[in-house]
Amino acid sequence: MGCWTAYVLRAEDGSCWAMGQKWGDWYLAREGDRARTVEAVLRGGVAVGDERARDLVDSWFCRGVALDLVTRRYRYFGCGLLKSGAAYLESAALRLASAPGWAGWDVGYAWAGREDLAAVAPEVRPVVVAPADTEATPLDAALTSRDGWFVGWNPVHREISVLYHETIADWFAPANAVVSIIAPDGIVMDYQLAVNGIVPFLAQHGEPLPAKLLAHAPYPMPAEETADSGAVIDLAARRLRYWTADSVPPQLMAKSAARWPGWVVERLPFGFIGHLAATGRDGEDLVMTDAELCEGGWEADLIDVRNGGRAALRTDPRSLRPPRIRVVEEA
Repeated sequence: MGCWTAYVLRAEDGSCWAMGQKWGDWYLAREGDRARTVEAVLRGGVAVGDERARDLVDSWFCRGVALDLVTRRYRYFGCGLLKSGAAYLESAALRLASAPGWAGWDVGYAWAGREDLAAVAPEVRPVVVAPADTEATPLDAALTSRDGWFVGWNPVHREISVLYHETIADWFAPANAVVSIIAPDGIVMDYQLAVNGIVPFLAQHGEPLPAKLLAHAPYPMPAEETADSGAVIDLAARRLRYWTADSVPPQLMAKSAARWPGWVVERLPFGFIGHLAATGRDGEDLVMTDAELCEGGWEADLIDVRNGGRAALRTDPRSLRPPRIRVVEEA
C-alpha cells in the first residue's frame, strides 16, 4: 500500500515520457527539484507511445506531476486523503509559483486531477485513465438534520431561531458542504449539506436545484472548519460558482454545464473565504484564525499567502442580505 505518483514530461525536443513511482515528490518546492525530476523521468520513464505507459499512468495513482519543458508549464495534484482544503491547495500553489526556481513558468494546481496531465501534454491522453463517476447524493439525504438545534424560521423577519449558539448546527449535524442562493432581490439563503462530492451533486440535480432548496427553511452559515466544499448560486446573473478540493475532470464539468443550460459554471477561488465574499459577507466570526490554521498544519508563510488572497477578494458590492440568527436558551 501507499501513495503512488505519476509523472508526465514533455522534453525540450518535444518527446513525451511517463513514469510511475511509489511515494515520489509532487510538490517540487526545493531548489533543484525540477532538474532532478526531469532527470529521473528521462532515465526511468518510458515514451507515452510504449504499451507500458498505460500501466504507469493508471487508475491506481493518487498524485500527479506534469512538466512541459517546451511551454514551461508545471501542474501537480496531491492525494485526496490529505483533505487539505481548497484554500490550502490554492495558497500552496501561489507560494510555489512565486518561488525563485519557477520564475518564468506557468505553475498551478491541477484542479482537474489526472486529466490535467493530459492538458499539459496531450500526447499522454490515450494512457490516462479517467476516474469513475461519483454517485450524487439525493437532496432529502443531503440536507443535514435540524434535530437538537433548530427552533424555527420566520420568513417575514427572515430570522432563524436556534438553540444556545449561532453555529450550534455544526455540532449537532456537521455538514461538509454549504450552498448559498442569491435571489434577484439580494436575499441570500444558505443550506448545509452532507454530500458525496459537491460538483456531482450540482451536476445531478441541475437547474431545478435552487427551487427545491428554497422550498426548505434556510440554515445558519457554518464555520470554516465545518464545510470543505460549497457553491454560490446567483439566480439573477445565472452564475454557479463552486469550490472543492476534489478533482473536477472535464467530463464532470461538461455534465454540470449541460444540467445548467445558459449558466456560467466556474470554480470559486479560495474556498470558504471566497464563498463569504461572493455572498457579501466579511464573516470574521466564521473564518479560522491564524492560530487555528497553525494548529491545523499551516506554515506561517502559507498563512500569509492565504491572508493576502483573502484581502484581495472582491466582496459582492450589492446589498446582499443573509438571514439573521436569533439565539434562544430553550425551545
